[in-house]
Amino acid sequence: MKKIVVLVLSLLLALYGCKKNEENSSEANYIPTIGIAKLMPHPALNAVEQGIQDELKEQNIQVKYDFQNANNDMSIINAIADKFKTDKVDVAVGISTPIVLSLVNSIKKQPIIFSAITDPISAKIISDINHGGPNITGTSDAINIEEHIKNIHSIVPFKKLGIIYTTSEDNAVSMFKAAKEVCDKMGIELIGQAITSITEIKQAAQSLVDRVDAFYVVTDNTVCSSLSSITDTAAAKNIPVFSTDPSSSTQFGGVLYTSGADYYTVGRLTGKQIIEVLNGKKTSDMPVKFVKGVEETQVVIDKDAAKRLGITIPKHLIPENTVFIEKNKK
Repeated sequence: MKKIVVLVLSLLLALYGCKKNEENSSEANYIPTIGIAKLMPHPALNAVEQGIQDELKEQNIQVKYDFQNANNDMSIINAIADKFKTDKVDVAVGISTPIVLSLVNSIKKQPIIFSAITDPISAKIISDINHGGPNITGTSDAINIEEHIKNIHSIVPFKKLGIIYTTSEDNAVSMFKAAKEVCDKMGIELIGQAITSITEIKQAAQSLVDRVDAFYVVTDNTVCSSLSSITDTAAAKNIPVFSTDPSSSTQFGGVLYTSGADYYTVGRLTGKQIIEVLNGKKTSDMPVKFVKGVEETQVVIDKDAAKRLGITIPKHLIPENTVFIEKNKK
């Protein structure tokens, strides 16, 4: 009888051991899923997306991706958030403010990493840049607006500056307000033109071009995705355009001087945060990351625009890693 009991116990222990080995093997072979959602196809947002992938690849982190593009449609944005929640992605990444806000409203348990958010506090995504929320942290593309406007004013001493911004994009509204404060302090008249969709950009530019000395483009996804609507209108009147979005300026050209976050670097920084979360770090222990220094920012100068306008960029505003655009080399 004792032999039978011992034999049964041995078999149970063996089965238990096999089950544990299978579980350990399953855990070891588990590949996490990263859901990445962006507002629309856009040079800056695409660069962030690529930076994330390259960072994880370089660090030999094996993951599966669920890429989603909302095409600037609110119903699609909400559907993506619900999908990430239902699919229980290991990390949900939102590129741009509207996407992140939808993720925050839908997902309460899975970790969320935001990317390229200019002002996460004003957008009510987090309450403290030094600490993430219970399930969210991320990377900002914010720049020093006062320093930026002073720099471009040293290139062209404009008295009236035109800005087109999308009312549904919190980051764009936040930057418009910040620019307004700086311009008021400097004695510059900032003339804003609010829009609600990409179809209004050309008309907005035409309504401003005869009333301003220069255009100022901020990190507004809608505006930057149709940048040529502004640069073409400005070029016809020999009005300079300045921007804070290097990605769209590089793609479209026509912007005299651009300085701002290198969005590929923003993606790499976001990738580092994803890895930290996958390794078990709590988002509440992770401060918001910001781009800083010449290594993480980018300057783009359009030589054709400078030549057409007869403007020389001061040398101190041209770092070594500056990207020059020059199509007409004659």
